[in-house]
Amino acid sequence: MRETTAEIWIGQDQSNEWIGTTGGINPTHLMLLRENSRPAWLLLPGNLYDSKPPLIGPAKVWVPTPRNPVQDALLQFSVVGVKIPEIRAVLNDFEKSRSKSRLDLADRFPEGVPNEVYLAVKRHLVGWHVVLSVGANSLANEDLDQLSEYHGLNIDIRTSRNRKST
Repeated sequence: MRETTAEIWIGQDQSNEWIGTTGGINPTHLMLLRENSRPAWLLLPGNLYDSKPPLIGPAKVWVPTPRNPVQDALLQFSVVGVKIPEIRAVLNDFEKSRSKSRLDLADRFPEGVPNEVYLAVKRHLVGWHVVLSVGANSLANEDLDQLSEYHGLNIDIRTSRNRKST
């Protein structure tokens, strides 16, 4: 059975610009980690607060690597969500397919995504607010500790890994 085990809401970081904010988020993108026989991140437009809600078309789907699923999600957002040229250029040095709407990172990089790619994301993905909710048994729990290295992001992590279900 397919189930969503993690979700990420991403929007421009407004914590320094708006007086009176409460640390919430005005998301522009939603990512869902769907797990079954193979996990996959689905990237969707997510700004539900605009006067015209986004049209939900085909999701951009990437299969993450087993060791860095959340970093792979941030990479996916950088490449096919907001299309940051510096990050796309570094990924293109290692991944030559033209379309990046569907990508199997686990298959393409059996030893893991090259560290240079993650370094480019850490350096160039700045000014965003990320709210990550992770279920107790989600693959996304694998690399949560690595997120402290993303200094340009305002990241809120909500996890149930230390809580008992009731």
